[in-house]
Amino acid sequence: MLGKAMERARRLALWGLALVAVAASAQAGGRTTNARVQTERAELLRTHVMQSLDGKKSSMGEFRGEVVVVNFWASWCRPCRRELPELNQLHAELAKQGGRVIAISIDEDPRNARRFVRDHKLTLPVWHDGPAGLAQQLALDHIPYTIVLNRDGSIAFATSGVEADDRAELAAVAKRLAAADPRAAATGGTQ
Repeated sequence: MLGKAMERARRLALWGLALVAVAASAQAGGRTTNARVQTERAELLRTHVMQSLDGKKSSMGEFRGEVVVVNFWASWCRPCRRELPELNQLHAELAKQGGRVIAISIDEDPRNARRFVRDHKLTLPVWHDGPAGLAQQLALDHIPYTIVLNRDGSIAFATSGVEADDRAELAAVAKRLAAADPRAAATGGTQ
């Protein structure tokens, strides 16, 4: 038992160091980082393999050509619990336009994420990656943290905002990108 507690403390300390690094490198407002960091983050998002709650392994690279909203959350996070039903609705709307929302749980125990999804009747895809997974590699400053990926897999928008205005802006960006003609995006805006 003591070993688990020490390992958890070590992970939390590493998480804290990652948060300090992000805070030092983020631009004003905390919404975007410099282009190099965004490119590195997009590559990590594209290649990192995660597991869905039903056991299937997958990566964001499989969804190239779609607008993908990626939300990092945990069952113990109150703001996360408030916004997931809204993201579930956004997923239903984006699915009609070739987009999706994927919620990535950083819960230590995937059973907590499964229970939350079941209790709230969420239908959006939920993956479990734990606290030492992709969120840590991306050096996210806190959760919830949401990233919108363009059809080409680049980061179009990112926010750690939890207010209604932040969620409305996130939804507006995702819907605008999903509504854009994918053929125009592939040809640089020309037909």
